[in-house]
Amino acid sequence: MSNRLTLLLLMSALLSGCSSSPSPEKYAGKIRDQLTTDIKDNGLKLFTYRASLAMMPTLSRAQPQSKREAIKMARQMQQAREDFEEQFDLGLARTLEMTGYCRDGYLELFRMVEADRGELKGECNEGASDSDMTRFGASTN
Repeated sequence: MSNRLTLLLLMSALLSGCSSSPSPEKYAGKIRDQLTTDIKDNGLKLFTYRASLAMMPTLSRAQPQSKREAIKMARQMQQAREDFEEQFDLGLARTLEMTGYCRDGYLELFRMVEADRGELKGECNEGASDSDMTRFGASTN
């Protein structure tokens, strides 16, 4: 019976660790982002979303002196990347919602997210309407 209790407590701790996420306020005013739209003559809607931290969080740049320090540094970098990726996704969703671009979702063509910057290229699920052509302009390519 105590093994089940231990397992239950361990699983609860692991799940609560996974559910904790950085608040958007942590990144308020620290992220620069840009949405570039590209509507082709045939109505295909493409976009590129880029975001970067104004300043990289300070993480130790010194060489680890032990395996333990190396593991700790690797975890910090991984956590920083995961935190930024969550904010990147939130920023993209909000930007697409505010602009009205990709109203019906999008297909991810390329994604690269690091601890301090990210880029996503996508194709909207819907074709461009006359309103989209006017608002976002058509590509010259």
